[in-house]
Amino acid sequence: MDPVSTLFSAYINMVTSNVQREITDVLGTEIQAVVINYEGTDIPFQYQIWKVQDKSVCDTYRQKIDEYSTCTVKAKKMFGELCRELSGKHETYWKYTKTKNMYCNASIIFHPTIASLSAGAENTPLEDLRQKCNIATASALGSSDRKLLAERDKACKAYQEAK
Repeated sequence: MDPVSTLFSAYINMVTSNVQREITDVLGTEIQAVVINYEGTDIPFQYQIWKVQDKSVCDTYRQKIDEYSTCTVKAKKMFGELCRELSGKHETYWKYTKTKNMYCNASIIFHPTIASLSAGAENTPLEDLRQKCNIATASALGSSDRKLLAERDKACKAYQEAK
């Protein structure tokens, strides 16, 4: 290939690549991963077609419900704050508008997982007797073993008498 053809081919490839990248960027067809540190918590999420993918928000915390809950609550607050901040400015650049709309939609649509863990209340003596009756009943279920049946009867009788 002669040098002019090589140069022309390289130019065409560069222009085509830039146009394709611009179209992909405008349409937002590729999944984009983002991590924003908000109030000391890294909030990861993904978006595609300029829409936050709800299931991706705080996905890295999903195995620890308390951390996941904290992250999703902060994410909801962050989306709202970003929406307000971006809505306060009047930019006309297409990417600014799409970003603002994405965060404003997320602030409305995204619902955080709210969970709290606490120690269970201690059982009363009556509750302990009821649980023993239930366990004995489950153990004896479908069994003809006299020992299991006797244990069930004894446990349930103690519960009935305590009520």
